[in-house]
Amino acid sequence: MAFTTLNCFRIALGYIAMMKPVIYSKSAQKSLSRMQPKRQFAIKAKVSAFARGESVDLKRLAGTALVRIRVGNDRVIIDEQTNLVVVIDLGPRGGIYKE
Repeated sequence: MAFTTLNCFRIALGYIAMMKPVIYSKSAQKSLSRMQPKRQFAIKAKVSAFARGESVDLKRLAGTALVRIRVGNDRVIIDEQTNLVVVIDLGPRGGIYKE
């Protein structure tokens, strides 16, 4: 298959269509706004990669239906039960699990 502009466009459209919508909770938005821009970008990139179905460092949390994604020293708690990716909370690895 030759990679013409039309074929690349079709591949890109199919790739975008498979992405689940991402919603950030109010506490996640607040935590994200307090972070440095470089960390914000890394977290948003990793969450969107997960929403596209790419491989990320993912682990199920014991006793809940939630999962966590590791982004450097930060952790992102996600609920993916529906066709949405809901970011519940995020923060440094030491304090994110305490609730």
